[in-house]
Amino acid sequence: MLSKRNKSLYALLFFLSTSILAADISVKGLLEGGYVKAEYDQPWLKSWMDEGVGILRFNDDDTFTLTQVALEMSGELISNVSFDVVGNYNPDGEKHFGLTEAYLTYSPLNKGLKHQVKFGMFYPQMSLENTATGWSSPYTYSFSAINSWIAEEQRTLGAQWSITRSGRKHNSPHSFTALASVFKANDGLGSLLVWRGWAQHNRQTLYNDKVLFADYFSQQAMPINTPNNVEPLIETDGKWGYYVGGHWRYLKQTDLRVYYYDNRGDPLAIEANRQYAWKTRYYSVSMQHKFTKKFRVLAQYLVGDTGMGTQKAGVFTDISSWYVMLNYKLGANRFSLRRDQFEVKETDFNKQDPNNSDGNSITLAWRYDIDKNWNVGAEFINSSSYNENRTLWKNWTADNDQKQYMAIVQYKFN
Repeated sequence: MLSKRNKSLYALLFFLSTSILAADISVKGLLEGGYVKAEYDQPWLKSWMDEGVGILRFNDDDTFTLTQVALEMSGELISNVSFDVVGNYNPDGEKHFGLTEAYLTYSPLNKGLKHQVKFGMFYPQMSLENTATGWSSPYTYSFSAINSWIAEEQRTLGAQWSITRSGRKHNSPHSFTALASVFKANDGLGSLLVWRGWAQHNRQTLYNDKVLFADYFSQQAMPINTPNNVEPLIETDGKWGYYVGGHWRYLKQTDLRVYYYDNRGDPLAIEANRQYAWKTRYYSVSMQHKFTKKFRVLAQYLVGDTGMGTQKAGVFTDISSWYVMLNYKLGANRFSLRRDQFEVKETDFNKQDPNNSDGNSITLAWRYDIDKNWNVGAEFINSSSYNENRTLWKNWTADNDQKQYMAIVQYKFN
C-alpha cells in the first residue's frame, strides 16, 4: 500500500506518463565522469556516503567513475500547460537512479503581469550557480556548500505561484518577480547539517532516497537508538511549509534573489524509525553581476536555524554559509575560483551531543568546450573543517583538512 507521502507524487507521475504520449517532447541530458582522487590524513575522513566524517564526496582511491548523470524531458501537454521530468543516476548511496524533479507549469498568456503556477517536485529558484542541465553548474563540477545542501536535503513538493513584471514589456531595464510556495514532505531538512556539518559535492538526492552519515549516536555517553541516515523528502508532522521570494534583474547584467524559507516542522514529531521532523528556517540572498561578457561574480549567503526535540534534551543550532565565485571566460575556456565559508553553532543544552562545526574551502575549476556537446576540465578543492562530534570517537580530532582532485569529461545533448 502506498504511504500518504508518496500518493500525491505518484498521482502526478501517472498523469505525466499518460499525457506525455501525446506531447511534443524535448529531451536533453548530461553524462559526466573522469578521474577522481581525494587526500586526507586520517581514515575516518572518508565520505559520509560510506559513514565517514569527511565533508567531500569521494574517498582516497584513485579511480575513474561517473560523477553525475542527468536526463530531462519537457514539453507542452495542452495550451499553456507544460511538464518537466528530471532523472538522475548516482554511483553511490542507497539508490542509484531516480527522480530529482517532476512538475507541471501553468503559464497563461496575458498582456500585463506574467503569472505562473508550478505543481509537483522541484527546486526552489534561489540558486544562480546551478543553472545548467539537470540542476548542474556551468562553472564548477562540485557545488558550493549551500547548493550541495540544497541538492541533498531540499526539494519543493507542492505548489509555487510567481508574478513577473518584465522590463522588456514595460520599456524598463528592471524586471521583478515575486513568488510564494506551499509544500509538504521536507521535514528531514537540517539533519545533515547538524549531524555531519556542511559538505561539498554534486550528488543530488533522489526521491525516496536515504543519505547516510557516520554513526555518532552509538558513540555518545548515553547511546540512543536513532538511524545514522536521513530521508530528507518525507512528511512527518502533517504540516504545510512555505517560502516566499523576490527576484530583481537589471538588463542582462545584474541578478538578485532573496528568499525566506520555513518548513514549519514540529520538532516533537517522529517517525517509527526515530527520525524526527526538524523545524528549519532560513534566509537566502544570491546575486550575480556581469562586469563584461567574459567576467562575472556570483555570491550567495544563507543564514537560519534548525532543531528537533526540546531545548534541554534535543538538538538546536544556528546555521550559516556563504560563497563568492569569480568566473572568467576566455574563448572556449572557462576559469572559476570559489571561496566557501560555513558554520553550525549549537544553541541547545544537550552537552552529551556536541554539534558545533565550521570550515572553509577554496575551489579552482577549469572547463574547456571542445564543441557544443563535449567539454573537458579539471577541479581542485582544498577544504578545512572543524566538527566537534568527531571527538566522540577516542583519539579522533575535530580539526581536519581534505583535498579533492578531479579530471572530468562531460557530454551534454539536447
